[in-house]
Amino acid sequence: MAAGTSSRMGQNKLLLKYKSHTIIEEVLHQLSNSSIDNILVVTGYENKRMERLITKNLKNKVRIVHNSNYMFGRSESIKCAIRHSGNNTDAILFMVADKPTITGELVNKAIEEFKQHMPAILYIKTPSGRGHPIIFSKKLFPELLSLEGDTVGEKLIARHKAEVVELEDEQVQMDINTKEDYKILLESIRLKE
Repeated sequence: MAAGTSSRMGQNKLLLKYKSHTIIEEVLHQLSNSSIDNILVVTGYENKRMERLITKNLKNKVRIVHNSNYMFGRSESIKCAIRHSGNNTDAILFMVADKPTITGELVNKAIEEFKQHMPAILYIKTPSGRGHPIIFSKKLFPELLSLEGDTVGEKLIARHKAEVVELEDEQVQMDINTKEDYKILLESIRLKE
Protein backbone atom coordinates (compact mmCIF):
# COMPACT_ATOMS: atom_id res chain seq x y z
CA MET A 1 0.00 0.00 0.00
CA ALA A 2 1.66 3.20 -1.23
CA ALA A 3 -1.22 5.66 -1.54
CA GLY A 4 -0.93 7.95 1.50
CA THR A 5 -0.22 11.67 1.47
CA SER A 6 2.74 11.70 3.92
CA SER A 7 1.09 14.65 5.67
CA ARG A 8 3.20 14.37 8.84
CA MET A 9 6.42 14.21 6.82
CA GLY A 10 5.66 17.25 4.66
CA GLN A 11 6.91 15.47 1.52
CA ASN A 12 6.44 12.06 -0.06
CA LYS A 13 8.25 9.81 2.44
CA LEU A 14 8.27 6.83 0.11
CA LEU A 15 10.57 8.68 -2.28
CA LEU A 16 13.14 9.53 0.40
CA LYS A 17 16.61 8.04 0.04
CA TYR A 18 17.22 4.76 1.85
CA LYS A 19 20.40 2.76 1.33
CA SER A 20 21.16 3.03 -2.41
CA HIS A 21 17.58 3.73 -3.53
CA THR A 22 14.26 4.94 -2.03
CA ILE A 23 12.09 3.69 0.82
CA ILE A 24 9.46 2.24 -1.52
CA GLU A 25 12.10 0.51 -3.63
CA GLU A 26 13.52 -1.14 -0.51
CA VAL A 27 10.09 -2.43 0.52
CA LEU A 28 9.45 -3.76 -3.00
CA HIS A 29 12.94 -5.28 -3.13
CA GLN A 30 12.24 -7.19 0.10
CA LEU A 31 8.84 -8.36 -1.18
CA SER A 32 10.29 -9.45 -4.52
CA ASN A 33 12.91 -11.52 -2.65
CA SER A 34 10.16 -13.38 -0.80
CA SER A 35 7.98 -16.30 -1.89
CA ILE A 36 4.97 -14.07 -2.54
CA ASP A 37 3.22 -14.93 -5.81
CA ASN A 38 2.30 -11.47 -7.13
CA ILE A 39 3.09 -7.93 -6.01
CA LEU A 40 0.45 -5.30 -6.58
CA VAL A 41 1.40 -1.72 -5.68
CA VAL A 42 -1.57 0.50 -4.87
CA THR A 43 -0.67 4.14 -5.49
CA GLY A 44 -2.61 7.29 -4.72
CA TYR A 45 -0.93 10.56 -3.75
CA GLU A 46 1.68 11.63 -6.33
CA ASN A 47 0.89 8.46 -8.25
CA LYS A 48 2.57 9.56 -11.49
CA ARG A 49 5.87 10.21 -9.71
CA MET A 50 5.66 6.93 -7.86
CA GLU A 51 4.68 4.96 -10.93
CA ARG A 52 7.55 6.39 -13.00
CA LEU A 53 10.05 5.30 -10.36
CA ILE A 54 8.56 1.83 -9.91
CA THR A 55 8.19 1.24 -13.66
CA LYS A 56 11.77 2.36 -14.30
CA ASN A 57 13.36 0.14 -11.66
CA LEU A 58 10.95 -2.72 -10.92
CA LYS A 59 8.68 -3.04 -13.95
CA ASN A 60 9.06 -6.81 -14.31
CA LYS A 61 8.41 -7.52 -10.64
CA VAL A 62 5.26 -5.58 -9.80
CA ARG A 63 1.88 -4.51 -11.10
CA ILE A 64 0.63 -1.00 -10.32
CA VAL A 65 -2.96 0.06 -9.63
CA HIS A 66 -4.02 3.63 -8.90
CA ASN A 67 -6.44 4.25 -6.03
CA SER A 68 -8.26 7.45 -6.94
CA ASN A 69 -10.04 7.41 -3.53
CA TYR A 70 -6.83 7.35 -1.47
CA MET A 71 -7.88 10.42 0.54
CA PHE A 72 -10.65 8.39 2.22
CA GLY A 73 -8.25 6.16 4.14
CA ARG A 74 -6.37 2.89 4.04
CA SER A 75 -9.56 0.89 3.46
CA GLU A 76 -9.78 2.31 -0.07
CA SER A 77 -6.35 0.91 -0.94
CA ILE A 78 -7.33 -2.45 0.51
CA LYS A 79 -10.51 -2.47 -1.59
CA CYS A 80 -8.52 -1.51 -4.66
CA ALA A 81 -6.08 -4.40 -4.09
CA ILE A 82 -8.87 -6.93 -3.60
CA ARG A 83 -10.69 -5.79 -6.74
CA HIS A 84 -7.50 -6.24 -8.78
CA SER A 85 -6.27 -9.47 -7.17
CA GLY A 86 -7.98 -11.95 -9.47
CA ASN A 87 -10.47 -14.75 -8.86
CA ASN A 88 -7.82 -17.36 -8.05
CA THR A 89 -6.47 -15.44 -5.06
CA ASP A 90 -6.73 -17.44 -1.82
CA ALA A 91 -5.35 -14.72 0.46
CA ILE A 92 -3.79 -11.26 0.32
CA LEU A 93 -0.72 -10.19 2.24
CA PHE A 94 -0.79 -6.46 2.92
CA MET A 95 2.32 -4.39 3.52
CA VAL A 96 2.56 -0.67 4.06
CA ALA A 97 5.29 0.95 2.00
CA ASP A 98 6.77 3.06 4.80
CA LYS A 99 8.37 0.21 6.80
CA PRO A 100 11.63 -0.46 4.93
CA THR A 101 13.18 -2.56 7.72
CA ILE A 102 10.77 -5.47 7.19
CA THR A 103 12.64 -8.26 5.45
CA GLY A 104 11.69 -10.77 2.80
CA GLU A 105 12.61 -13.41 5.39
CA LEU A 106 9.85 -12.18 7.73
CA VAL A 107 7.38 -12.13 4.83
CA ASN A 108 8.30 -15.76 4.08
CA LYS A 109 7.77 -16.75 7.72
CA ALA A 110 4.32 -15.12 7.63
CA ILE A 111 3.40 -16.95 4.41
CA GLU A 112 4.62 -20.31 5.77
CA GLU A 113 2.71 -19.83 9.03
CA PHE A 114 -0.43 -18.85 7.14
CA LYS A 115 -0.22 -21.92 4.88
CA GLN A 116 0.30 -24.18 7.89
CA HIS A 117 -2.67 -22.91 9.93
CA MET A 118 -4.94 -21.33 7.27
CA PRO A 119 -6.43 -18.74 9.66
CA ALA A 120 -8.81 -15.95 8.69
CA ILE A 121 -6.09 -13.42 9.62
CA LEU A 122 -2.38 -13.61 10.37
CA TYR A 123 -0.36 -10.68 11.60
CA ILE A 124 3.06 -9.97 13.04
CA LYS A 125 3.24 -9.23 16.76
CA THR A 126 6.23 -7.01 17.56
CA PRO A 127 7.51 -5.68 20.91
CA SER A 128 5.56 -2.47 20.22
CA GLY A 129 2.31 -4.11 19.08
CA ARG A 130 0.74 -5.27 15.81
CA GLY A 131 2.99 -4.97 12.79
CA HIS A 132 3.20 -6.00 9.14
CA PRO A 133 2.75 -7.96 7.05
CA ILE A 134 -0.86 -8.89 7.69
CA ILE A 135 -2.58 -11.63 5.71
CA PHE A 136 -6.33 -11.90 5.15
CA SER A 137 -8.00 -15.08 3.91
CA LYS A 138 -10.24 -14.85 0.85
CA LYS A 139 -13.29 -15.52 3.02
CA LEU A 140 -12.83 -12.05 4.55
CA PHE A 141 -12.72 -10.21 1.22
CA PRO A 142 -16.44 -9.29 1.35
CA GLU A 143 -15.95 -7.76 4.82
CA LEU A 144 -12.84 -5.91 3.72
CA LEU A 145 -14.75 -4.48 0.78
CA SER A 146 -17.39 -3.07 3.12
CA LEU A 147 -15.08 -1.31 5.61
CA GLU A 148 -14.35 2.42 5.70
CA GLY A 149 -11.49 4.58 7.01
CA ASP A 150 -8.02 3.72 8.33
CA THR A 151 -8.55 1.19 11.13
CA VAL A 152 -9.76 -1.76 9.07
CA GLY A 153 -7.28 -4.30 10.43
CA GLU A 154 -8.19 -3.62 14.04
CA LYS A 155 -11.91 -4.02 13.36
CA LEU A 156 -11.53 -7.35 11.60
CA ILE A 157 -9.06 -8.73 14.13
CA ALA A 158 -11.51 -7.94 16.93
CA ARG A 159 -14.43 -9.46 15.00
CA HIS A 160 -12.54 -12.69 14.12
CA LYS A 161 -10.46 -13.04 17.28
CA ALA A 162 -10.86 -16.84 17.41
CA GLU A 163 -9.52 -17.17 13.84
CA VAL A 164 -6.41 -15.00 14.20
CA VAL A 165 -2.81 -16.20 14.28
CA GLU A 166 -0.13 -13.94 15.74
CA LEU A 167 3.41 -14.50 14.52
CA GLU A 168 5.84 -13.10 17.06
CA ASP A 169 8.88 -11.17 15.86
CA GLU A 170 11.37 -9.48 18.17
CA GLN A 171 12.42 -6.87 15.61
CA VAL A 172 11.05 -3.36 16.04
CA GLN A 173 9.34 -2.22 12.87
CA MET A 174 10.24 1.36 12.05
CA ASP A 175 7.24 3.27 10.76
CA ILE A 176 8.52 6.32 8.88
CA ASN A 177 5.96 9.10 9.42
CA THR A 178 7.97 12.16 10.48
CA LYS A 179 11.34 13.75 9.78
CA GLU A 180 12.48 12.52 13.20
CA ASP A 181 11.53 8.94 12.26
CA TYR A 182 13.54 9.30 9.05
CA LYS A 183 16.60 10.58 10.97
CA ILE A 184 16.37 7.57 13.30
CA LEU A 185 16.13 5.23 10.29
CA LEU A 186 19.24 6.74 8.69
CA GLU A 187 21.12 6.59 11.99
CA SER A 188 20.26 2.90 12.36
CA ILE A 189 21.92 2.26 8.98
CA ARG A 190 25.06 4.12 10.07
CA LEU A 191 25.25 2.07 13.27
CA LYS A 192 25.09 -1.21 11.32
CA GLU A 193 27.92 -0.21 8.96
